[in-house]
Amino acid sequence: MGPTFTDELVAMLPRLRRFARALTRSVEEADDLVQDACERALANASSFTPGTRLDSWLYRILQNRWLDRCRAAQGRREGVPVEEAFELAGSDGRAENEARILLQRVGAALDTLPPDQRLVLVAVCVEGMA
Repeated sequence: MGPTFTDELVAMLPRLRRFARALTRSVEEADDLVQDACERALANASSFTPGTRLDSWLYRILQNRWLDRCRAAQGRREGVPVEEAFELAGSDGRAENEARILLQRVGAALDTLPPDQRLVLVAVCVEGMA
C-alpha cells in the first residue's frame, strides 16, 4: 500500500513552508499561511485527483490563501518591530553588511511588484519551478 494523502501532505511541509516564507518574508506569517493552506487541503482532500501532482495542487491552495490575505491587507502596511531591527544589523563584517543591503534592496523591489508577479518570481527563483 502506497503513502496516504496525509503522508504526502506532511512530506510537502518543508517545501510549502519555504515557499510561504519567500512570499510573506516572515517566519510567523509563513507558518500561519502553511497551516491555513493545509487545513484547506485536508478539508477539500476529496477534490484532489489521484495521479495528478499533489505539489502543484498544494502550491495553488497556498498561493490563493496568500493572495486572499494580500487583498484583505491592501492599504495596510506594517513596520518591523524594534526587537527584530537589531537582528538585521548582523556583525560588523563588510561582506555580510553588503549582502544584507543587497537583500534589503531585493526585498524592497519584490514589495513593489503586484502579488501575482511576486508569486511567479518566487516560484521560479526560490522553488526552481518552470
